[in-house]
Amino acid sequence: MPPSEGFVQADSLSAEGRSLRLHYLEWGDAGPPLAGQAAVLLHATGFLARLWEPIAEGLSGRFHVYAYDARGHGDSDKPASGYTWDHFAADFRGFLDALQLRRVLAVGHSMGGATAAYLAATEPEYVSAAVLIEPIIFPPVVDDSSSDRRQRELVSGATRRRMVWPSRQELLRSYRRRLTFASWRDDVLRLYAEHGAFRRDDGQFELKCPGEIEAQAFQNSLSLDTWGVLPDIRCPTLVLHGQHTEHHLILAARGVAERIPGAHLAAIAGAGHLVPMERPQTVVAEIMAFLGHGAGPK
Repeated sequence: MPPSEGFVQADSLSAEGRSLRLHYLEWGDAGPPLAGQAAVLLHATGFLARLWEPIAEGLSGRFHVYAYDARGHGDSDKPASGYTWDHFAADFRGFLDALQLRRVLAVGHSMGGATAAYLAATEPEYVSAAVLIEPIIFPPVVDDSSSDRRQRELVSGATRRRMVWPSRQELLRSYRRRLTFASWRDDVLRLYAEHGAFRRDDGQFELKCPGEIEAQAFQNSLSLDTWGVLPDIRCPTLVLHGQHTEHHLILAARGVAERIPGAHLAAIAGAGHLVPMERPQTVVAEIMAFLGHGAGPK
């Protein structure tokens, strides 16, 4: 069953001082879920809520599932600035407040994983269990030249990304040829082509996340000390990483799991950094196994 869609006014503010409108998808019966029966899915930088669809459907038998577009992404508001990671964390809290959700299962990927972890650590009444998929959470380092280089590469890639396509079909054909998307499940790539771009007045299709916004998010990826608060997380936590992801991300995932009391760590076979798009069914299986061992919302 396709999800329903809606917008909420998040309590957090845009950099211009206006309240922020966040677009979200919802899988579940009409009416708000009981405490402990909701799951909220948080996507990675540059992507959007719709890409969670296979995972959301897999979880919907147990949870009332929500996925929202982060500020600057998808169909949510796109203020000119305010793309620091403390803003993303405040937006998550604002989203939960707007829908009166508490004790949720928070499932976050990359930037979304860092956001979920920060709220679980600092405001535990909101999160009763967390699944952190390749979370962008790193320890402070003495020599950060390599992390600076990686950050510059991400920023440069975002600002140079092609934004406009003559058709959705051409966008899809081009992305199928790219190494980054080679391991994506085809239905997820189709979701990106269908929902990740909008039709302009001239008939062409433009990606919904502007490159300059994606670049700001990458540039500010170290702006929040999530690493420092990880030991404060007391809810059951599962940390997932792709078996074939970059080595520094494997080390980061292991470090995150070691710092969170009682956290579980698992590798997803055949996946790189973009685990939810590459192996969604495996992610669902890992989450359900994790919950089946007594973790998660009751």
